[in-house]
Amino acid sequence: MNAPLLVPLDFSECSPVLLDEALRFARAFGAPLLLLHVGAAPRGLSTSTVIQGESGQRPRTVGEALESEAREHLGPLADVARRAGITVETRVELGPIAERVLAVAEESKASMIIMGTHGRRGLVRVALGSIAEEVLRRAEVPVVTVRTKHSASCAASSCATCSGDRTDLDRALSAETQG
Repeated sequence: MNAPLLVPLDFSECSPVLLDEALRFARAFGAPLLLLHVGAAPRGLSTSTVIQGESGQRPRTVGEALESEAREHLGPLADVARRAGITVETRVELGPIAERVLAVAEESKASMIIMGTHGRRGLVRVALGSIAEEVLRRAEVPVVTVRTKHSASCAASSCATCSGDRTDLDRALSAETQG
């Protein structure tokens, strides 16, 4: 089997665009896809912090919640790839995003990393950092970045200020740490 194309996904509104590009590469190279989501606990929480679920749910750790939500989001994206005739595997990791992307690329012997970039600039990039930039600098395989175009239907004023990569769980956990 060919080495997979690693596709880290943040579940932003732009993720389907990134998946479309990854499918094009997979077809061109006859390669399978490895869809990856890396969950990171919000500042002030660890993945082992126990949180109370909604009524009727058992308490679980932040890590369990992040992993469960990631699997729910990855499933439909993997289904799109399968319907397109592409072999696909999904994986969820927890930890520092760029580090885990690079580790999974090495462990899976990925032939390429295809990832999105929000194109943040200036102080926003300094404050938030650039995961894509770190992966580009440190990866030992080719990295293709896909910068999406701003859609008029998007709530953000531009892709550079998009916060659409935050899931409902991310927002809830952040709210808990900020009071």
